[in-house]
Amino acid sequence: MLNEYQTQRELNPKLWTADQRLPEKLRTGFLKIAYAFHDFLETDAPVIDVLLIGSNANYNWAERSDIDLHVVINYARIGNNSYLVNQYLQAKKSIWSSKYPLNYKGIDIELYAQDSNESLHGSVGIYSILHAKWIQKPTADIISIDDDLIHQKAEPYEYEINKLSKSDPDAEGKIKRLLVKLRDLRQAGLDAAGEYSLENLAFKHLRSKGLIDRLKEMLHRIRTNQLIIDETVIDSLAHHVTGKRKLTETDWNDVMKKTGAVKHSNGQWDYPGQCTMIPSNQITMRNVAYKVLGIDDTGHMQLMQPEQEYSYPGTQVFEIPNTGQWQTFMLQLLNKIQNGSRYEK
Repeated sequence: MLNEYQTQRELNPKLWTADQRLPEKLRTGFLKIAYAFHDFLETDAPVIDVLLIGSNANYNWAERSDIDLHVVINYARIGNNSYLVNQYLQAKKSIWSSKYPLNYKGIDIELYAQDSNESLHGSVGIYSILHAKWIQKPTADIISIDDDLIHQKAEPYEYEINKLSKSDPDAEGKIKRLLVKLRDLRQAGLDAAGEYSLENLAFKHLRSKGLIDRLKEMLHRIRTNQLIIDETVIDSLAHHVTGKRKLTETDWNDVMKKTGAVKHSNGQWDYPGQCTMIPSNQITMRNVAYKVLGIDDTGHMQLMQPEQEYSYPGTQVFEIPNTGQWQTFMLQLLNKIQNGSRYEK
């Protein structure tokens, strides 16, 4: 399906010269970034080309439009399973984007690994940065974009949404950042070319698959969980720690059910950001990036710090992570206990 719409009168002057060329210094800079991204992919597939595609290679750019750099490689050189290859490259792109948020003159730079066997149709502009020439020149009159380009623009966002987990300690932050990026993506398209811009069509593609609603629902659940505090659980744990009433096995099962805790020896390693019950009195905080409140079956409590080792007199330890979802819960519990004699800072 082709989507056609009117465009602006000139290419983005922040990138292009009057004769529709990239300044040599900028072209060289883009190539350095592209080859650094290729090295980051850790693949033997050589670079076939480096392309500039999207709104900033066309007349439908806006102030918020990304600079889309496509590093062209042959996916078949990586593996025979195209789905697994694509998932691997999307994962590497995701890590790259979080580690290297690059921009030029305030314009975000997005990197993509494009399969050399994938062709783009329509009257979209495609500029070879590697060879310093237009493969397909854009037209200032009408832009036609097909589903392949829309899917290519939406795919990285779809990957990020699908890999989100409510057990991630930073789930709320990641969702908020994704929603801001999606808002900016859509607004960039609307500002430049209206309803049928590439960016807005990519946004609508994600929305039609229910992914935007999924993000909002996940954020709503996280915020709701932060507000809902079960006072009976807090009272039970506080009484256990202060010695007022020790928890029985039935009581512990009730606490675990109401907090959604998981009983597992790996605790925060396998279930980051969740309450867990460790069937041991030896706790390691190695590779745990946040504080964890530990309470054993004797009532002994410690606020455990990252990268430290801890011992408890009991036989199992209930863990409460100091993450967004459980910070309010932990604060109310500590207030209830009122820093009793068994609490160690």
